[in-house]
This record gives sequence, structure tokens and C-alpha cells, in this order.
Amino acid sequence: MRRPVTLFMAVASALTALLVAASPAPAAAAGAGNHPSAPVGPRSLGVPLTDTLLIGGTVGELSDGRRVIWSASSGTPASLNAVDPTSGAPLLSVPLPGASGAYGVEQAADGTVYVGTYGDGRLFRLAPGATKAEDLGVPVAGETYVWNIVVAPDGTVYGGTSPGGKVFGWNPQTRAFHDFGVMAQGETYVKSIAYASGKVYAGAYASWHITELDPATGEKRQVPLPPGLTDPAGKVVNDLRAYGHYLYAREGTFPGPLRVYDLSSGTWTDTVEGAAGLDISPPGPDGRVWFFRQFEAGSAELVGYDPDTHAQQRTNLTIYGRIVNTRGIGWAPVDADGYSGDSIVGLLWRGLMFRYNPTTGQSATVRTGVPGQPTQILALASGPHGTVYAGGFLQGGLATVATEDGTADYQRFSQIESLLPTRQGLLIGAYPDARVYRYDPARPWYSSEYSDEAPSGTENPVKLLDLHSHVQSRLQGLATTAGRVVTGSTPSGDTLGGSLSVLDAGTGTVEKVIDDFVTDEGITALTGGDGVVYGTTTVAGGLSTTPTTQDRATVFAYDVATGKKLWEVNPSATAKSINAITRDARGRLWTVVDGDVLQLDPRTGHTLRALDTTAGDGPAAGQLALDDKGTTLYALVGGSHVIRVDTDRKTWHPLLDQPALRMVYNAGDLIFAQDAELVAWRVG
Repeated sequence: MRRPVTLFMAVASALTALLVAASPAPAAAAGAGNHPSAPVGPRSLGVPLTDTLLIGGTVGELSDGRRVIWSASSGTPASLNAVDPTSGAPLLSVPLPGASGAYGVEQAADGTVYVGTYGDGRLFRLAPGATKAEDLGVPVAGETYVWNIVVAPDGTVYGGTSPGGKVFGWNPQTRAFHDFGVMAQGETYVKSIAYASGKVYAGAYASWHITELDPATGEKRQVPLPPGLTDPAGKVVNDLRAYGHYLYAREGTFPGPLRVYDLSSGTWTDTVEGAAGLDISPPGPDGRVWFFRQFEAGSAELVGYDPDTHAQQRTNLTIYGRIVNTRGIGWAPVDADGYSGDSIVGLLWRGLMFRYNPTTGQSATVRTGVPGQPTQILALASGPHGTVYAGGFLQGGLATVATEDGTADYQRFSQIESLLPTRQGLLIGAYPDARVYRYDPARPWYSSEYSDEAPSGTENPVKLLDLHSHVQSRLQGLATTAGRVVTGSTPSGDTLGGSLSVLDAGTGTVEKVIDDFVTDEGITALTGGDGVVYGTTTVAGGLSTTPTTQDRATVFAYDVATGKKLWEVNPSATAKSINAITRDARGRLWTVVDGDVLQLDPRTGHTLRALDTTAGDGPAAGQLALDDKGTTLYALVGGSHVIRVDTDRKTWHPLLDQPALRMVYNAGDLIFAQDAELVAWRVG
């Protein structure tokens, strides 16, 4: 399957597209005659990964006047939740059909709640007192993602989109959308948006561009760069807020500098380092705004900030973990001792709620009742007999699953792109920053990065590699050979070119990182043996809209001992991405290209044999799995067709139909990841 290296919505779309009925394959064989064993199945192993993920949020109220924290939880479908700021209980949960999640949640002065979603890129509204969301449609044709939204005083909703980098408006009187067009030439994402004094401010994703839009005239101008920021490339305008005559703009991911712009004078007045995002509160009675700031790695503290004097007040309200981003922050009364008047309240991504009273200094965190949702499976690996490992998309997480009955042991973690069991432990390829961890299943799991409690244990998994400084995003290739771990990654941002990294398998020490290993191509899969690593690539860049320079995907070989690339080949004139490669027990090399299974010469990369599976033609998922002996090869082609290949006889047989994104073999079973569910077929 061609899976462009893009933001996570591309993966979600691919997973959704695969949801079709499973069935045995036709009895007629192709090229091999009848096979002695017929598959038995399918049997469900259940949903191994479930967790809460909140992104978009705001503090508002219900129709009866009760103050609540509105927050969108990711799922299938996503839901809009109203959370009580005292108890943390969900008071209302409204499905958003067709949406996977939302960055944009805002409430208008008349009580209407608007939600801009990803998946189909739609805008929803929840009228005061309603219990069902109204789908207002796709704001701009061809735009699949609505990022942040903002509501003007007259009730007009403005939002930013991708992949066109546009701003739209929705008029509640006419119930019509208006397309204001591209905000900055060459910028394909409007990631953040704000409104002040009749003007809309749009922040770009791939580089630092803030566009001021006059919606009355359609006129646009670029806000000047902050002092010292001479090169805007790669400087994401991740968050924008406007209160009074100040515009707040946060750069990059957590933590990043929060830059303050005086709209009245047209000057940048301050920079607060280490701001967490995703939001800052409206000003309190004294004019201060509130947000989280990192003072020490692994945590962030709530601070009050005066934009006039630049003074900051620390609160000792500390949140722990690798990511500390507010999902809605504002003012609400809290019915508890020590919380007089209004308090600062908000949510964090895993459903933890925080509150702080500026008058008394009282603070607390409360675990909310926002339920977890099934997590789509993005990574799958075969473990010990009767065990597979599943890694989650978006919500993330790792599950160790028994293939007999689907019993799963779940651990909260990052989005996982790849998994590889080794003698030294389970290797985990994580998103973002193309990180690699090693997990010892014999020891207790503990990850301070993905715990919201103060550090209290020994890290397991242990981080071995982080390619943030190499502008890498997804760690999709993992292989071992000759005492080395070799990894392959795809880029982040509006960039091209993946990195090949070599680590000592025993110590985990990083020996080398080779950037842009295959010119302007990202690495999607690896396999290794006899001191050589073989890999596949995609021509896509860090964003779905990144212009490519190469026209066909590559297969390559790399000698670990000499550090030399042995060969590169392009087995197809049309394939833009190749995502599967393996080496059988006799050292023969196999890959899936354009729905066909190819045998390549490991010495040269030359195509020795092409098994034209016909039914599998097309750009859908390709996966390969070997049986325990390493001589029978199973190939998932076309996203749903499984064939069985006798690697000695070089013949193949259609086996079964099963839609899936991932497939592994374990102890006689083929295990498939179908959206959030694991499905097993007995084949041996």
C-alpha cells in the first residue's frame, strides 16, 4: 500500500478504506495447483488497544448555565464531551459521525458549540440544549482537514484547512461557507487561527507565516517575523490566540517559544521560552493569561503571564510526562474547598483535568470519566509462540496479545510505527521524532514520558535513538544483523529524505546516522541477514503536500560491516512507495510491488521472478510474513488478498481474503490488523 508520509489523517483514511468483509479466497489456484491445507477462520481476537485522546477543547457552558470544559475525544466516531470542572464527570457526550477527532472546538456567545474535525474535514455545530450534533458539511471542497477554528463576536466561524492552506468562514445567518483562499503561497496547512478587531490571523504549519486576513475585503498581509527569526523554514506556528490587543503565537512542538505581538503597535514585544501549548487562557480580572511552561525536562508548570509587564507567576501546579498540552483552558467555578470565585480549569490529552485558584493558590488534578476509544492498529509483530505485539495509531500504546483467546496486556505509550522482537528485547519505533526504544518484557513496564505522575520507577522501555535534530518523523524500518540494529525513518515537516541509523545491538549505542540515505526518499521497511540490510522506500515527503523530486520507489542493500551501500534498484516504473521486504531461510529476497510479489537477487537487486497475483494489483497494502521454517511465504496484496508462496518451488496459491493494514505469522496462525481489531486465520 502506498502510505504517503504525512500527518496521521492519511493513515486513518487508509485504515478506514480497508473495512470490507473478509472471506476465503477462490478455490482455483494460480501457478501451483491445490495446496494440502485450507485456512480456518476468521476468528476475532478483539480490540487490544483502547485509550483516551483529547485534542480540541474550550471552556464554556451548558444551556442551563453550568460551566463545563468542552473537549473532543478521538475515536470512531469522535465525540464532543462536556466535562464537569469539579467532579471530572462527563455531563454530555455527542457523537460526531464520520469524524476521527478534532483540533477545533469553540463556543459562540449564543451558546452554540462548533467543532472542526479531521477525517472528512467537516464542521459540526451543537445548538444550545441539543443532544445531537448537526453536520454543516465540508467547508471547502477538496480540503480534508479542518484545524483550529475561532468564532467572531458576530457569530461567524473561521477555520484553517489542509491540504490547501486555506481559511473559510461560516455565516450562521445565511448558513453559507465562504472560501477566503490560500493564506500564504507555498504553505499548504493553516494549523492555527485567531481573531481580533475585525481581522483573522492564520498560522502556517510548515514554516513561520502568520497571515492577517480582512474578511470584509479579502485583503491579506503577512505579519512581520519576530526579531531574531531570520529563517522561517520549519518554524511551525502551532498555536495562535488573540486577547485584547495582544496576539500570542507559539512556535513548534512542546516545548516551544511563545511569542507576543502587540497588534496596536505592530511590534513583537516578548518571547516566553518553553511554552507547552496547545492553548492559553483568556485574561483574568488582572489581565494575566495562563498557560503551562517547561522548567525541567519531563514536566511543565502552570504560570500566569502579564503581557504588559512580562512578569510571570509560578504556581507549583506541575504536570508530568513527555507531552504537556492543554486541551482547553479557561475560567470556571469549582465546588470544592479552597476555590473561591472562578478558577483556571482545563484538560490534558489523556483525560486528566487540572484546576488552580489564583486567589487561594489551591490546585489539584482530577482523573476524568471521559471514556477511552478503540485505537487503530498501526504496528504488528510476531512474538514468542502464541503471542503478538500490537502498536497503536494516534492514541498510541503497546499491547501484548495471546493469539489463543485475544487476552491483551495494554501499556500507554506513543504512537507506534514499527515493532521488532530481538534477543535483547522488543524494539519499538515511535512517532514523532523517529524514536527507538527497547522494552524488556521480563521486567515491569514503566515509562515516565507517558505517565502523568511524578517519576517513580526504572525506565522500561529505554530510549535508544531520537532523530528530532535530523528532521525525522516516523521510524518505520527495523532490522538486526551482525550485532547491529539498523533503523530507517521518514522525514518530518515539509522536507524530503529518510535516515538510516546503525546502533550496537548489545549496548544500544548509536554508531552512525546517515541522512538522506536514498536521495529525497523515506525508508519504509527493512530486513537483514548475513551482515547486510535490505530496505524499501517512498518518494513522499514529510507532508502529503510536499513536492517530490523522485518518480519511483527504491529497494536497496547496505553492508553493515563496511558501511557501504551495495546497490539501489527501482523494480517498478510506476510504484511511488514499497512497504514490505523480507529474507527467507535460504537468503532469498522478497518484496511486494504494485500488488505483485517479486523475488530479487540479494547480490544485485535484479528481479529474478515476478509472481503476477493479478487480483492484488493496485496501490493498497502490501505485507509479507514467513512461517516458522522460513520457507513458506505469505503475502498480503491489494489490501485484502492473501497468497501462499512456496519459496523453494517458486509457486503460489491464493489462500484467503482478509482486509488488513498489517499481517504477521505466529505458530500456524496468520494474524491481521483490521482497523482496531485483530483477526486470526489458522493456516498451518
